[in-house]
Amino acid sequence: MIKLASVASVLLFSSVAMAGTSGSYSTVMQSSTMSGNAYDSKAAALESGRMMIVDVNRMGSLELSRNVSWNSNDLVDVNSFEILNSQVQIEEIVTSEGAIAYQPVISLSYEYRARERD
Repeated sequence: MIKLASVASVLLFSSVAMAGTSGSYSTVMQSSTMSGNAYDSKAAALESGRMMIVDVNRMGSLELSRNVSWNSNDLVDVNSFEILNSQVQIEEIVTSEGAIAYQPVISLSYEYRARERD
């Protein structure tokens, strides 16, 4: 009788836990930007931005999920992150010394699977 009660309580708690996470995943598309260090020349900034894109494209899904933003209220499949598009732009900035510097900014479009919490 004790074993039966134990099994029944485990099944009850399991079904309650599953009820809170029911529902299907949907694909979410988002975009994000990342900025690099400032450089004295556009060519150096462009090369740095190109290397940033190469590095991001080499990331696995889990690592990518840790480096981009996503809605923390969703239940997210961190193994589903995939980059759709990436590009680099160079921004002219003024340093604290008043000099002009060039900063690479990469834009990423990515998707992942998520579902809303109940």
